[in-house]
Amino acid sequence: MNERLVFVYKSTKKARTYLYMRDKDIFSCVPADLLTAFGEPKFVMMFALSRHPTLPKVSVNELAQALNDKGYFLRIDLEDPEENLLNVERRRLGLPPLEHDAIKDFFH
Repeated sequence: MNERLVFVYKSTKKARTYLYMRDKDIFSCVPADLLTAFGEPKFVMMFALSRHPTLPKVSVNELAQALNDKGYFLRIDLEDPEENLLNVERRRLGLPPLEHDAIKDFFH
């Protein structure tokens, strides 16, 4: 894999939503509607793709392919912090984790 830098931005409108970009501060490859919904991108970090054989929540190959094809990759984390804490406690108690739909019932 070549020495590609990846630039990561978080959304100012949508929680847990990130854009991985091929180029720093160049958003012309991102569709206008997506950028409007995303809000003003806030730079979070950059990293060399070749130095990370695995990444959390995205496959290295999928990310590299999207950057080659489109110039960006959109990542939306669907897990809520409350869901994670509930399942952490369930695991501590020796109980299996709950699926997303089952967790929703706890918060209604």
